[in-house]
Amino acid sequence: MSKFTNNFLAPSHGVELRNEALTLLSSLPVPTRRNERWKYSSVSKLINASLETYKGGEVGIEGWPKEINPNPVPQLEAYRIVFRNGVYEPTLSELPTFKGVVCMPLSSISEEQSKTLFSNKYHKTEWVGALNAAYYQDGFYLHVSKNIKLDRPIIVHHLTDGENVANFPRHFVRIDEGGEAEVVVWTTASQDSSGMCNSLFEASIAPNAQLFLEKITNEEGEIYSFAHDFIIQEADSRFKAHNFTIKGSWVRNELSIVSAGKGTDTIFNGAYLPCGNEHVDNHTTMDHTYPDGTSSELYRGIMYGKSTGVFNGKVFVRPDAQRTNAFQQNTNIVADRGASINAKPELEIYADDVKCAHGCTVGQFDLEALFYLKSRGLDENAARTLLVEAFIADVLSSVPNEALRNEIKRLYSERHHWS
Repeated sequence: MSKFTNNFLAPSHGVELRNEALTLLSSLPVPTRRNERWKYSSVSKLINASLETYKGGEVGIEGWPKEINPNPVPQLEAYRIVFRNGVYEPTLSELPTFKGVVCMPLSSISEEQSKTLFSNKYHKTEWVGALNAAYYQDGFYLHVSKNIKLDRPIIVHHLTDGENVANFPRHFVRIDEGGEAEVVVWTTASQDSSGMCNSLFEASIAPNAQLFLEKITNEEGEIYSFAHDFIIQEADSRFKAHNFTIKGSWVRNELSIVSAGKGTDTIFNGAYLPCGNEHVDNHTTMDHTYPDGTSSELYRGIMYGKSTGVFNGKVFVRPDAQRTNAFQQNTNIVADRGASINAKPELEIYADDVKCAHGCTVGQFDLEALFYLKSRGLDENAARTLLVEAFIADVLSSVPNEALRNEIKRLYSERHHWS
C-alpha cells in the first residue's frame, strides 16, 4: 500500500472527518481489477509508491514553473484562486469581493462552518475517497447568496509540481435560491512531476439556482489524477457541466449527480483524446429521485496510439421520479490499432411514466468521409482534423463561455497538430 508522509500544516477543522477516514482506510478494499468499478483502471503502480505531501508554504510567482501560466485562460475575465501542491497561493489569486458572495480557501472557514458543508459519503465507500478525507490539505470555498449572480467566472487552478508528490484538494460550493455562478476547475502539472492528485468537489444547488462547471485536465509528467464531483440539485435548479481531458498520464473523472427536488435540469458533457500510453476513465452517475426532472449526457472520445479509455455511465430513475426525461450517449473512435476503449452505458428505470434513452458506439474514422475530403484536395492530416473537429463539435460548442471554449480548442489543436 502507498506510503504517505504528511509534512503540511492541516486546517484546524475537520478533525472528526480525518480520524474517521483514517480508520476506514484500514477496512476499505484497495482498488483492484476484481472490483467492477476499477476493472479497467489499474492503480497497482500507485499502491506500491512512496508519496509525500508538500512541506512548504506558498512560494509565489518565483517558485512557479515558467512554462505554466498561473492564469490558465488569460483571455477570460475571471476571478482566480490558485493552489500549488495543495497549498493556497494568495499572491497569485484574485478573489471576488462581490456583494453577497463569500469566496476563500477552505482552510479559512471556521470549525462550526465546516460541520455544515460536505454531505457526500465517498470516504465511506471508496479507498480513494478515504485518502482524500484523511489527508486533505486545502481547497476552494464558495457561497453565493439568494438571487445573486456572480459577475465573472471563478477559475480554480491546481498545480502539481515535484517528484512523488501527493495532493488532496477539497472544494465546496453552495448556490442559494435564485443564485448563479460559473466555476472553472483547471488541473495542471509540470513536466517532471510524478505522484497523485486526489481531489473532491461538492456543490449544493438550491431551488431555482444555477451552477455552470467546467473541468479541464492538462497535466504533464506522470500523475495519477483522481477527481470525484458530487452535485446535489434541489427543486427547479439547473446544473451544466463540461469535462475536457487535454492531456494526462492517468486520469479518472467521477461525476455523481443527485436530483433531490422536482423539476431539475441537468446537462453534462465531456471529451477525451488520449495519446501514447495515456489512460482516461470517465465514470458518471445521474440519480433521478424526484418527478419532472430532465438530464442530457454526451461524452465523446478518440483513442490514439496505445492509449486506453473507459466510459461507465449510469442513469437511475427511482420509483417516485415519474415524468423523467433522461438521455445518455457515448461515442468513441479508436484511431490506431494499439488503442482501446471499454464502454458500459447503464440505465435503470423503476418508474413507468418516463422518456429515457441511451446509446454507445465504438468505431473507426469514416473511410468514405476521409476519401471524399482528400478528393477535394485536402491531405490526410487536414482531412482527419476536419473529422475530429466535427466529432467533438457538439461538446465543445456547448461551452457557454467563448474565451474558455477557444482556449480549449487551441490546446487540443496544439497537441494534435491540427492545421
